[in-house]
Order: sequence, then C-alpha cells, then structure tokens
Amino acid sequence: MLFVLFIMFGVANGYSQKFEPKWAGTVSAIKIDGDSIAVPTEKANVKIKTANSAGRLLVGIGNTRQKVVVKGGRSTTQLSPDAPVVLIVKCKDNETDPNSFIQIVKFEEKKKERKSELANVNWLGNVSEGNMEIVPYQAESYGKSSYILTMEPQEGEFGVRILNPNDKDEKITIFHCFGIHASE
Repeated sequence: MLFVLFIMFGVANGYSQKFEPKWAGTVSAIKIDGDSIAVPTEKANVKIKTANSAGRLLVGIGNTRQKVVVKGGRSTTQLSPDAPVVLIVKCKDNETDPNSFIQIVKFEEKKKERKSELANVNWLGNVSEGNMEIVPYQAESYGKSSYILTMEPQEGEFGVRILNPNDKDEKITIFHCFGIHASE
C-alpha cells in the first residue's frame, strides 16, 4: 500500500511540472488548443532610451523620460485572444508573493518596435514611475519553484518583467514577450 502511494505521489509530482520551464528566470506561455502545449516566450534584451523634453533642452526646466524599447513590431510568440492567457514563470522558489516582483507590461506598438515608459525625472530631480501599463493577473504556485499566472486576453503586445525579489542589483533588463492578436 505504501509503495502504491509513493508511485502515485511521484506521478502527480511529475505531472505538475509538465509545463515548468527548465531555467529560473524564464517564462513559458501555455497554448490551449485541444491539446495544451508550452511555448517559450520571446526573450528580449531591451534598450533603454532617454529623451529630454524641449523645455529641458532650451531652458533647463522640463522632464527626462526613460523608455524600454524592444526591436520588432510584434513578438515571435503569438497567443489566441479566444482563451485566457496562461503563463508559467520559473523562479528560484515560489515562496514570495509574485505580485511584488513579476510584472506583465503592455507595450505601445509601433511598426518597428514596442516600447513602454520606465521612468520620468522632472526638473527638480523627482523620479516617478513612468506610464508603464501594468496588466493585472491571478497567480498560484506551480511545481517546486514556479508560478502560474492567468490574465484576461486583450489584444496587444506584452512583456513579462521579472525583478529580483532579493533586492540585489539587476545586471540586464530582460522582457519575456508575447502578443495577442486576432487572426488576420
């Protein structure tokens, strides 16, 4: 009897990690088309662009804006708008509230790039969060060290930003990108 319970626990544990990404800090999207499959999201190293307003350049009074920019108008990973968006984010562990360090950001779409405002610094030196559109999601623990995030589908281009929950300096800014568009 104990042996049968041990086997059942092993099978259940293996199934719960079926879609879990291999490496910490990676994100997979689950495509649900009769048979669910895990699809890696587009891993994008972003550029940080800084721009001064005209007032800042001319008289020293104005704003400086920092934007994250991703090359390409659309992500290589596209999901259907007909089903809820399900993402699996692998971390070192899943003991921290994911809302405190995982963000889903909606990008402003251009023909050749996607972008979002990261920060805004006014002429007095006050720094504020930019106009980054953060998308709400529901989260649950998944497997041994991952989170499963669910959000309502809405058309657009998105990126998952994983901040370091241990408050250590980030080396590079990476967004795990995906898009949701009706078939064209």
